[in-house]
Amino acid sequence: MSIFTNPQLQQVLPVPTGINRLGFPTYGPLPGGVQNPPNAFVEGVELDEVRRKNAMANADPQARAFTEQLATSGGSRAWKDFAHQYRQQVGFLRGWLGTGLMHVAMGTAALQTKFAKSGYDRLHPFEIDRSIRPIGALPRDSSYPNEDTAEAYAASTVLSQLWPARAYEFNWWARQTGLAKVAAGTSFPSDVQIGARLGMAAGARTSSLLW
Repeated sequence: MSIFTNPQLQQVLPVPTGINRLGFPTYGPLPGGVQNPPNAFVEGVELDEVRRKNAMANADPQARAFTEQLATSGGSRAWKDFAHQYRQQVGFLRGWLGTGLMHVAMGTAALQTKFAKSGYDRLHPFEIDRSIRPIGALPRDSSYPNEDTAEAYAASTVLSQLWPARAYEFNWWARQTGLAKVAAGTSFPSDVQIGARLGMAAGARTSSLLW
């Protein structure tokens, strides 16, 4: 069962995200309308998932290398390669228009995650559990939601509209980006789940400009 389909992990229960004038906790969405992150119980369940996947990745040199590549770059090289291939396939004008929209979607998703991060400073799994051995570059910002996953799903959504014959391949790379973040010990499953939703929404809005 995947972290993207596990119903227990999809129940993102609320934590307080602020305090009102009377001193009581508030549960409103984060900046940009992003739903607030899960509570301590769900986070504990997710931490077990991170421990297992991180241990598996560290035990296999090939898996560790692949995880490190995606966890560090967010698969940016793959999206650049796909964009280049698309431009070669359809020609200069249509190609640059389509890949330009892809970059707009990625930028929109990244901006929305940055707004959300400013509203809740969630620690990364490796910062909570020292037994987790992080793979790749260590993030400096809040863990929730995950920006690289949001960008990957934004790119995948737009490219899938532009090039339906390769939609499965694009989705596979986006999915691997999110899974790599969990295996690297730098993100919780809910970080990448919400990042994926933000990315797909940004990609869908941008893709609507094509029609």
